[in-house]
Amino acid sequence: MRIIQLIDTLEMGGAERMAVNISNALHQDGNEVLVIVSRKKGPLSKFLLERIPLINLEKTRFFDFRAFYQLYKETKDFNPAFIHAHGTSIYWAIILSWFFSSTKLIWHDHLGVNEEVIKNNPRKELKVLKRWIDGIIAVNPVIQDWWISFLNFNPEKIKYIRNFPFLSFSLSSKSGKSLDIVHVANFRQEKGHLTLLDSCKILKSQQVKFNLRLIGQILEAEVYEKVLKTIKTYKLEDEVEVVGPVDNIASELEKATIGLVCSDREGLPVSLLEYGLANLQVLSTRVGNCPEVLNNGEFGYLVEPASPDQLASMLIYMRDHQVEAKEKSNKFHNHVSSNYGAKQFLKEYYSFLKVVNPHTLIPASF
Repeated sequence: MRIIQLIDTLEMGGAERMAVNISNALHQDGNEVLVIVSRKKGPLSKFLLERIPLINLEKTRFFDFRAFYQLYKETKDFNPAFIHAHGTSIYWAIILSWFFSSTKLIWHDHLGVNEEVIKNNPRKELKVLKRWIDGIIAVNPVIQDWWISFLNFNPEKIKYIRNFPFLSFSLSSKSGKSLDIVHVANFRQEKGHLTLLDSCKILKSQQVKFNLRLIGQILEAEVYEKVLKTIKTYKLEDEVEVVGPVDNIASELEKATIGLVCSDREGLPVSLLEYGLANLQVLSTRVGNCPEVLNNGEFGYLVEPASPDQLASMLIYMRDHQVEAKEKSNKFHNHVSSNYGAKQFLKEYYSFLKVVNPHTLIPASF
């Protein structure tokens, strides 16, 4: 089976990591995969398996006819059964689909949906464009329900499929009285960096020993500058390190004991699953699919979003209850390994492709 994975970039981000993970999993299962990035490659491109071709269109604007013609030509030459578009690449993918009537278009909607998002980005254009989308993969049930309820999309042609990590870690369970914390999230308003720093201020005022590493791409410069300013204002230079984007996330996670999700809204962050694979103790806000993934606290700890007091208190609790925290992290590691692996994703993915196109030829392994 031939599949094109289409995405804007392969910068550090959840959607981008999923594009790489899906491409690798499909390739390992015997499918022919072509990855096309419309704007630029980014550091995640080096994690594509060696035999997966990668095309960079170097698109500079929406009406970039040279880049679109190259996309058309690459698609014609590759002759895919499916175009799997991620995020905002759906707009060019829809135009592309007009030229390839036998190719089915799948959209992977990675956006976390809440009232604020719907108000600021109602996506009204999708009511018109949805007619050219053959199937939608949602990263959590909220997005799935939103498409069905608000955009009247065919329920049979939209499916919630869990994200999955594609990394290898040692199986050692980490513990200790010091708080070695990692927060993997791009610098964006909804990712909760400032709430996290407010909690760090509380920890320091209570003379709690900790160190925090902030890992992620700088997508909103204003947020990044506020983070740097707040660290200086709170005098957290000795406790907080702004690492920024990294290529090898596995090696960074192995340095930590606790992994944080501090977002105000989410779909299903890939970083949460990677924390599980790394056997980290996990603390997350109650957003998106995080409570479900953590089985409402069985596999990790949950606090309300935008609540630095709760965040600080729970970190202290985790430090003081290491037997419990380690038990939860071990359970979470086993849970992620069993339920969020590539094989489970492919099983649901192939099933969905058969719904979109009943003539789809699934690899013999499934």
